[in-house]
Amino acid sequence: MLCGAIPMRQSTKSEYDGTPLSAAELHQLEECAAREGVNVLLITERRSLDQALKLIQAGNSAQMDDPDFVDELKSWIRFSAKTSIKQADGLSGPSAGNPSSPDWLGPILFNLMFKKKTENRKIAKQVVSSAGLAVFVAEDETPEGWIEVGRSFERFALMATALGLCHAHVNMPIEVRTVRPEFAKWLGMAERRPDLVVRFGRAEPMPMSLRRSVDEVIIA
Repeated sequence: MLCGAIPMRQSTKSEYDGTPLSAAELHQLEECAAREGVNVLLITERRSLDQALKLIQAGNSAQMDDPDFVDELKSWIRFSAKTSIKQADGLSGPSAGNPSSPDWLGPILFNLMFKKKTENRKIAKQVVSSAGLAVFVAEDETPEGWIEVGRSFERFALMATALGLCHAHVNMPIEVRTVRPEFAKWLGMAERRPDLVVRFGRAEPMPMSLRRSVDEVIIA
């Protein structure tokens, strides 16, 4: 079941349809993600989602005030279909809900349109339209603990895909060092380090970003 979902899994960066998940669906996601050494918190109550959104936006604002972060993000966007096909990596415009554009024009439009207030409004719509958030926390802040978090998330993402659900990362409150402690405290885990934050819900699939073949990226 999970293996069959691998080719279809994607980070769906659109708004979702706002419908809640059933108790059975939430149980399947939670059960599939369960791994020793990892805590998975599913947040579905609207008041809690609104509180989490404020911290997500605080992290996003801090990142958008960081020129290095913005430059790195821009470097991973594949503005034209030609470059997307040639590079076979990065984030294509259509996969994020934006039209393809010539490579000379794309960065100019990015600079004009990628603004803090606009992005925070977009994030608000995305979170409000989601059925919930999943937060992954390793019990041990070690490479081994982080690997287990990755395994837990991958199983969560594949089960979501198998159930016809979508997901996308909203890691802003854990990627910003000044926001992460407040987010951990809000979770009731002030002495722990949250590792991943993912929204989930129902939506139509987005166009896929291209990826290189396994033979191109793994050396035997």
